This record gives sequence, C-alpha cells and structure tokens, in this order.
Amino acid sequence: MVNKKTVLILGGDGYLGWSLSLAFAARTDSRVIIVDNLIKRNWEKEVKAQSLVKLGSINKRINEYCRIFKKGNLYFENIDLKKYKKVLALIKKYRPATIINAAQQPSAPFSMIGPDRAMETIEDNIKTNLNVLWAVAEIDKNIKYIKLGSVGCYLDIDADFIPKNKVDLEFNAKGRPGKILNSWLPMQSTDFYHQSKIFSFLISDLCCKLWGLKVITVQQSTIFGATIKENREFNHHSLSTRFNYDQIFGTVINRFVCQLAIDYPISVYGDGQQTTGLISLSNAVDNFLRLAEIDVKAGEHMVEHNYTHKFSVAEIADILLKIKSGEIKNIVNPRSEKKSLLEKKFEFSGLLNVELKSREAFAADLKDLLDFAGLYKDNIDKNIINPTIKWKK
Repeated sequence: MVNKKTVLILGGDGYLGWSLSLAFAARTDSRVIIVDNLIKRNWEKEVKAQSLVKLGSINKRINEYCRIFKKGNLYFENIDLKKYKKVLALIKKYRPATIINAAQQPSAPFSMIGPDRAMETIEDNIKTNLNVLWAVAEIDKNIKYIKLGSVGCYLDIDADFIPKNKVDLEFNAKGRPGKILNSWLPMQSTDFYHQSKIFSFLISDLCCKLWGLKVITVQQSTIFGATIKENREFNHHSLSTRFNYDQIFGTVINRFVCQLAIDYPISVYGDGQQTTGLISLSNAVDNFLRLAEIDVKAGEHMVEHNYTHKFSVAEIADILLKIKSGEIKNIVNPRSEKKSLLEKKFEFSGLLNVELKSREAFAADLKDLLDFAGLYKDNIDKNIINPTIKWKK
C-alpha cells in the first residue's frame, strides 16, 4: 500500500537533489528520504572539482535542517541504485507515493573525458532508471515516478518546434513525401551524457506502455543559482547545496558568476551565439513541488519542459557585465555545438510556471547570485574553470 506522505529523492546529495529534499521536507508534512551513494563526491575529488561553499556531510546537513526548522522528517539511505535488489528493498521498505529521480552523472564534459568515463555515465544514468522502473512495476504501479530528463536531448536537431507529446510527423526524402504517425520528435545529442538521457527517456516510455506506470519526465534546461528560500538567509548557509563552478560540473552561468566574482575574464566558448534555456534553482524546485501534486493516469508518460529564460551565451555575459564590470575572453569552443538554422520553441502545458520571463527578472536573479558568490570568493580556484576536455579527438 502506497504511503501518501513519503517521497523518495534519488540523488538527494546533488545540486538539484539536495534542494528538492530540503524544499519537500520544509514545505510539506511528507517523510522525505534522501537516497544517494555519494559517488559525486568521489568524482569531484578525482577531477579536482570544487564547490563554492564547503559541502558538509549529508548527515550533518540533515541535522542542521532538523535544528533550524524544528522538524524530523528528513532521512538518508546510502544505496547504489545500480544494484536492483537494493532498489527493490528500498521501495518495498518505504512504499512511497512519489519517487523523484535526480540521480545521475550530470556532466557532459565528464562523459567526454575518455571511454571509461563515458561508460560510467551510460551505466549510471540508464541502469539506475531501469532499476527503479522495474521495481515500481513489481511493487506498486500507483507510485508516481518523476524522472529528471534534459532539453539537451534536442541539441543536435534543427527543429522550430519541440512538442511535449507524441505527434504526427511529415518529411521529404529525395523528393518523396512521407509520414510518421504518433511518434516522439527524434532526439539527437552531441555527447555521451545527453545520449544517456535520450535512452533513459525511451526506456521510461517503453516501461509505461508495457506495465501501465505513472511517469513524468522533466526535460530540464540549465539550472542556475545557489539558494532556495530555505537556505537563502546567511545563517542558513549550512544548508547550502553544492555549487560547482569548474569546467566539468559547473554550468555556464555558475562558472561566469564565479569568474566575475574574482575579477577574472568570463570565458565564452566560441562566438557565444549558442542559445540555451535557463531556469533558476528556486523556480525549478517550485515546479517539481507542483508536479508532485499532479495526477497521472496509469500508462501515461507525461513530459514537461522546464525553463523560464532563453538567451545566448554572449547575451548572458553581456547582462552580467551590466551588473558588475569585467571583461570577456572568447576561447575556442571545446564542444561540438551545431549552429541551428531554426529557432527552437518548446511547447508548455500550463501546469507549471514556465512562461518566458523578462530580461529584467533574469538580471535580478543574476544580481542575487553575484552577491552570494561574492561572500565566498576566497574559495574560488580560477585554475579549474577553463576547459581542457575536447569533444573532437
């Protein structure tokens, strides 16, 4: 029998995962179980990555949460989700109403270091997802499963519209028209990380059809920011999430902000015309809380696109330099990023707060982030920011 007040957050030691765990615990009366094997901490050491704010142990942060919020509804399970029997036992033990899977190797550069890292990424991201889906099917198909996907699944296709459901497609091949009925838009990536997300998406879709599961895939855009309302105050910074700014795990805005905080040139890859969808950490967390309340029909694979801003990398740099003076240094792009002929527009459902917001709202979020980074600028190592990993051999 499903426990209506239990939520499992897989990957709860991560950037988004810890933020989700903190928000669900503080804002609801749910019992929130963080599930993680803490492998990201090992990866960070291996590649010399760092967090802007020193990251306390998971148990220390849980104790701090209990002290600050006077609640005792946040727990931790150290489990390797690649081991099916462990996953099965976990879900049998808690019988959660909702499982949110943010457990993944989250870095495209990490996946491109070499064949071992590529395979590690594929195994970590695909096997864990299949294990959870299989265990849910075996234990209780009424469990709602929310899976973190990526809009990077569409990186290498030229399309002017990205639907969130299956559609009928028309095409021309050597002058001959053709049709594909009731299909997902083709997905293509430029790295092994995003390729693993594509395969995970298709596995989730297959399992929904086979076993009548309730699955929501969140095609997530790039998240930026360091805090949500639970850890924004300075005396709550002991509850900070990890904030990577290095070349491997640091996302574009988080890298730029840390460079600017130490008066170091912002490193723009190529000409900076690459366009990306963006959403603040706070808004992303709010939307996951909304998804946990949405009804999903048995056998339905619901897809949501999650972003609130859309800018080119050059525009991001320009907005930042209007907040704090600095300079831009264009460097050779280490990635394979195709210049699109068409501007991608994503379909939204209206269920989430994902309408495009103004440039002014974006600038205000960046100002807050710059202020936060300034508090911890002495922790920033400029030598780990610029890229050394290249897509093309």
